[in-house]
Formats: sequence, structure tokens, C-alpha cells
Amino acid sequence: MSGQVNYLVEAPELGQEYFYLYIARKPFCVLNKWGGKDLEKRWLALHRVYPTKEDVVERAIEFVKNFYISHKEQLNYLTSEPEAGTEVWCSMNMDGSPLDIASANFDPRTILHPYFLNDFRLYGTREDLIKDIDLITEALEEEYKKAH
Repeated sequence: MSGQVNYLVEAPELGQEYFYLYIARKPFCVLNKWGGKDLEKRWLALHRVYPTKEDVVERAIEFVKNFYISHKEQLNYLTSEPEAGTEVWCSMNMDGSPLDIASANFDPRTILHPYFLNDFRLYGTREDLIKDIDLITEALEEEYKKAH
């Protein structure tokens, strides 16, 4: 399907509701109110901010799901559990900001590390993580252009 993605290009008004699209194997969205914060502006620039119309954000979610399936050879997320103690990189928002990217020694006993592994947000290197964030952002932009 072409033109599935219709993110906001301009910032919503202060206090206006919007959906934030979480990039993951099972993408999802969260309803927020625009506060004009730097983080929100970053999300806007990375095509993660969507109007509150359910069908618009649902199409974007479907696009991301299909992207993970159709581009798995290009994506560099870890697909198997690394040895305990191995340095891994993860990202909560997949936005590439310094506060969002963290490294840790893999610990399968924590809740977070296996969760990120199963959600395609755990990486062997920082560079691989950033490359995938950029690749997904570019794909969203290309899909948006098809509709406009």
C-alpha cells in the first residue's frame, strides 16, 4: 500500500492532543498534549507525531510493522540473546537523542533487556542503533511523500 503515513509536518498548538508513534517490532502510539518541548520538536522532525485521527496513526503503525518484516536484512537489531555481561545498546523512543540511547551489560534477569530484545530495540553497537533509527525515519518520510 502506498501513502500510508501521514504524520504532522507542523507543530500542533500548545495543549493540542497528538499521537506519538513508538517505533518497535510491535509499534504503538500514545496520546499526548503538545507542550512545545525540545523532545516533542525532535519527535516532530523524526516523523513520530501524528494527528489524533485513529485511522491515520493505525496506518502508520501498520506501515512500521510491515517495514520490520520486509527490511529485516537491512535492520541490525539483535535477534538472539547475547551472553550475560555483553555490552548492548538500547533505545526507549528510537529517536536517537543522547538521553534516549544507553548502553548496559546485558542481564537476562532484568525485565528491560529481554523486553528490548523481543521488541527489536536492542543492538550490539551504538552505530547499528543509530543507523536503524535513520533508516526507519527515512522510510516514514518516503512513504509520506507518496501520499503528497
